[in-house]
Amino acid sequence: MATVRQIHGGWASFTFLVDGRDGGHILRFARTAEVAAAHRREAALLPLLARSVSFAVPVPSFFRDWGGHTCMCYPLIAGRSLTVADGWPALAGVLRELHGFPVDAARGALGQDGSVTQWLAYYQRLWTDIAREVLPVLDTALGSLLERAYRRFLDGDWDFTPVLVHRDLAPEHILVDDDGRVVGLIDFEDATVGDPAIDFAGLLGILGPARVETLIADYGLPISRDRLRCYWWLVPVHELRHGLATGDRAIVDTAIAELRQRI
Repeated sequence: MATVRQIHGGWASFTFLVDGRDGGHILRFARTAEVAAAHRREAALLPLLARSVSFAVPVPSFFRDWGGHTCMCYPLIAGRSLTVADGWPALAGVLRELHGFPVDAARGALGQDGSVTQWLAYYQRLWTDIAREVLPVLDTALGSLLERAYRRFLDGDWDFTPVLVHRDLAPEHILVDDDGRVVGLIDFEDATVGDPAIDFAGLLGILGPARVETLIADYGLPISRDRLRCYWWLVPVHELRHGLATGDRAIVDTAIAELRQRI
């Protein structure tokens, strides 16, 4: 008989581990219509990506759409989250494989233009939301610092070759085996075609700047350090917006403290 256990902590989906005779499966229900749209993009992209890379990615074995929301199920990828003691140098090869996926195939599966212009336009629109939602809850000094930093970000160098990016490549989304070898990537809700620098930003907190520099050197393709740092301090801004949207004061307070430290 199968057992079902909810996995807590995800913002995008209600997630469950289904453990039965045929092995474990992950079952995800979209929390919002926006997440449901992301699930549909995953369902189109991941089977193609799985055939192109040497590491495991979640390939839906079951996908249904009811009333604008989605349910997807895929075999559990065995492993645990990456730590600094694991084989993180292998991530350079993993990222080269991910970013080397044919960009036209990614655009077709995701239904996105995936141009530099589109990428920049997203961050231009994002500032409007940040100014409306985030600035009012910050003190004057931090708000001014955020506005200046964001203006420099928008006015900076946007010369990059678009690639398929995970866009949420934190250690909890990188799975390793018992020997610390990278075996899979999970949680592709935010995957898109864009700036490869963003996939290094979530690693700064665990690896630190020196190790990330080593990773970039092993990766071997151009990465903007300026944009990487901006994506890094934008992480708590996204968390702050989520905390405000859900009324979670603990997330809001933690995000403000983290933003103050990073920026």
